[in-house]
Amino acid sequence: MSKKDEQMQELDDAGHRLRSILGGKGDRTPVVSVESLRRFHKYLMAHLSFPFEGKLLSPIGPHRDTESPLSVIRLLDPVREYAPEEMHGLICKVFQKGEKIELPLDRIDVEESSPYYQLFEDYNCWLSNCQ
Repeated sequence: MSKKDEQMQELDDAGHRLRSILGGKGDRTPVVSVESLRRFHKYLMAHLSFPFEGKLLSPIGPHRDTESPLSVIRLLDPVREYAPEEMHGLICKVFQKGEKIELPLDRIDVEESSPYYQLFEDYNCWLSNCQ
C-alpha cells in the first residue's frame, strides 16, 4: 500500500470513529457546531480518566512552555461553564508548573503510548477539518 493510500485509509478510519461518537448520516461526519461539541464532550467525559498527562502542543497566548509536562485535570462543561465557540473547540483545565490554566483541548499533546492518543488524534482531525 502506498503512503497516500495509507493516509486515505487513516482518514477513512477516523471518519468511522468520529461518526460513531457524533452520529452522522451515511459517510458524512458532522461538522463542528455547538451541538456536536457538546456530544463530543459527553463522549470524552465517559472515556477519559482525570488527571492525565500531556504537554502543550504549541504556544498559545501567554502560555509558551511546550517542554514541561502538564496534567489535564478536567474538561470544562460546555453547557454550564461556557458557551463553546466552534473555532476554539472544547476547553480543559490543566496544571503546569504550579499554575492552573484553561486551554483549548486541541492544544494538548499526549504521547503515542497514551491510551487517549487515538481519541485526541481523532478530535484534532475533526476540529481542524470539519469546521
